[in-house]
Amino acid sequence: MRRAREFGFQPVTSEPDISAIVARKERVVSALRSSIAGLFQVHGIHLAEGRGQLAGGGKIQVERKGQLRLVEADKIVISTGSRPARLPVFPQHPRVFLPDDLLDITYVPRHLLVVGGGAVGVEMATIFRELGSQVTLLEALESLLPTEDVEMVEHLKKILKRHKMKVICGVQVAQINEETEQFRIRLTDGTELTPDTILVAVGRLFNTQDLGLEKLGVALDQEHIAVDEHMLTSVPGLYAAGDVTGHWLLAHVAFAEGICAAEHALGLGSKMDYRVVPRCTFTLPEYAAVGISEAEAKMNHLIKVARFPFKSLGMGLAMGEPEGLVKIIVHAQNNQILGAHIIGPHAADLAAEIALAMRAGLPSRAIMETIHSHPTLSEAILEVAQALHGRAIHIPPDGVV
Repeated sequence: MRRAREFGFQPVTSEPDISAIVARKERVVSALRSSIAGLFQVHGIHLAEGRGQLAGGGKIQVERKGQLRLVEADKIVISTGSRPARLPVFPQHPRVFLPDDLLDITYVPRHLLVVGGGAVGVEMATIFRELGSQVTLLEALESLLPTEDVEMVEHLKKILKRHKMKVICGVQVAQINEETEQFRIRLTDGTELTPDTILVAVGRLFNTQDLGLEKLGVALDQEHIAVDEHMLTSVPGLYAAGDVTGHWLLAHVAFAEGICAAEHALGLGSKMDYRVVPRCTFTLPEYAAVGISEAEAKMNHLIKVARFPFKSLGMGLAMGEPEGLVKIIVHAQNNQILGAHIIGPHAADLAAEIALAMRAGLPSRAIMETIHSHPTLSEAILEVAQALHGRAIHIPPDGVV
């Protein structure tokens, strides 16, 4: 709406109504929950609501509103998830939020300090910058999204700065003082900040407490539940899936783990395979990746790398999204795809094509030889595949390194 004139329309009012935004979020969540409840009914699944604790022998004790009931099952899957971690330097305060709490905020902050430059921190920083907040993003390590490709993270960082977001890496909060309408914060490099709102997004803790794991002898590995390739714990008949297993803390990975656990529990012999896991940070534009970074690839392989910018993509220009970039890393000898990184609109959707190719063991040539619709964003994937084989059409021939 703010860019209406760019697309040939008269400017329109675009002031955010945070209460309406949160209300819409609640309607969407409610609809999703209702849909799942309906699926439970269709499939004959009984939902026992309450606090559960493993009692051994295939029994779960469920407490709700002071009432206890016993649920029995031959096989059990633990999927209790995770919760946001806190930092002791930050006080308990109505304007100091954890990520889950921020989803119900009742105001748009004047100046939001986001502590933590991982996926959640960068996402929330982007959202509130778009809503009009002044945003400072603070990461203790030397880079945002520290596990991702360095070149692509730097590209994303430049986009965030162009959107007038302040990004500070390699420093921590040294001191915090509460004032009437703001906080006065001193960083370890001496910088002072005065945000009125703080988001602490520094990772997640596993929900393994008070489940009765110790009594049953369930093995833990650094606070998460240890499982084998079938999602089976150290106790026969007891499985675990999702964040609580400490693998990829991603919803779609949890779905796959839950399916694997259920299938194996029913005797299908399913195994979990983490070789190809697409991931996305829902910034504006999105950052999606699958496979490994260029630096990781170089450690073990001879590689080729090609890139294609959205500024050379017809659909990118038509959408007014020229800042995107696609990068694919392949083995220099067999052209097997080792990793791909995408910055741009619908990057998470675009990554699926590459994930499928990697999963099926298809070389980059298979993408190059597949006709892609025009004009579409997916043509950016095609263009990189063409560049990897010296057949780039819409970029100079030196696009491969």
